[in-house]
Amino acid sequence: MDKALATEVIDSARFYMSGDNCQPFRYRFNMATQTFHIDYIADQAKHTFVYDDYTILLTLGSLLEYLDTTLKEYAYSSELAFDFESFSPYKDKASICSTAVHKQVEHINDTSLFSVLKQRFTDRRPYKGPETIDISVEPLNQQLTYSTCKLFTNAAKSTLSFFAGCDSAIWLSKSLGTDIMDAVAFDSKSSTGLPWRNLGVKKSDAMLIKAIQRHHWLFNLLKYCGARFLMLHTQKKLWLSSKSFLIFTYDSNLSREHKTIACKQMMHTILTLSKEGYVFQPSTMSAEVLNKPLKSINIVSSAKMQPSKLEQQIDEQREYLDIAEQEVQWVLRIGKVESPLDKTALTNRHQTDTLIQFE
Repeated sequence: MDKALATEVIDSARFYMSGDNCQPFRYRFNMATQTFHIDYIADQAKHTFVYDDYTILLTLGSLLEYLDTTLKEYAYSSELAFDFESFSPYKDKASICSTAVHKQVEHINDTSLFSVLKQRFTDRRPYKGPETIDISVEPLNQQLTYSTCKLFTNAAKSTLSFFAGCDSAIWLSKSLGTDIMDAVAFDSKSSTGLPWRNLGVKKSDAMLIKAIQRHHWLFNLLKYCGARFLMLHTQKKLWLSSKSFLIFTYDSNLSREHKTIACKQMMHTILTLSKEGYVFQPSTMSAEVLNKPLKSINIVSSAKMQPSKLEQQIDEQREYLDIAEQEVQWVLRIGKVESPLDKTALTNRHQTDTLIQFE
């Protein structure tokens, strides 16, 4: 693989899903060993609720699936290795993982998901009803080694409202809320950020976010004027539109390596379903809140929630979801839409030449 082809690979692989709309990884390609080294840049992951490494592993697993899918399209196989020794989300980590590439003798392109990569959008609009979902979960779970997937259709209204409440929790903490809102992009030429068209809100509502970006003090003013209740109302409408979601849970006692592989396999599942016309809205916050009994640092502390008031709700939802003491990997609203999103709603990505170096 030469420099030009390695650059083409990264140009496609960079569109991976992110647990919090950040890109904390960079690539180095060693020409002699034909290996992509992936470096972790802590400053790029500086979000209020990321630092228990939960979203970092989600993002890394997604990246690796996109990279692997792209390599297959170019007729290369990959050999993956991890190095999580002494890893801290607060510090840079060179070569947190690496992928050695090997040219395949025959290019088999029968089930390629490559065409889905750049067309897979996080779609936050209302979805069609649950009757449009025709998914068999058993084949999905056969592809998962370290986790389990469950599909809920016509889900309980209380659970859907619970997820909507979690997604609205950004209004409980100024530091959390402004951090997330600052990641919204209003400049069409921006190389990073989540375009406001992807938010599933009216332009007037998006303009409130733009105002907060300019003047953080507006956050508390809008909060006391009922902004969280407005967002909660909007989120409930979205969750109740399809009444359906996927929930992935980790197996017990997994290492970081195994969790990352689990996230890679989960991303493969999402790409497979995207190819069939399904769209998703991840609810990272719902997963974080549901995991409150298992983790000491998460969205609950970041959003300054009161755990005592949440404990009963969490227990009730975990019982409904039938997940016992399992750690929740991700929650994703799922459905189909009337029309595809425009490309202006695709999450912005760093330019390729800022992501890759050669050795």
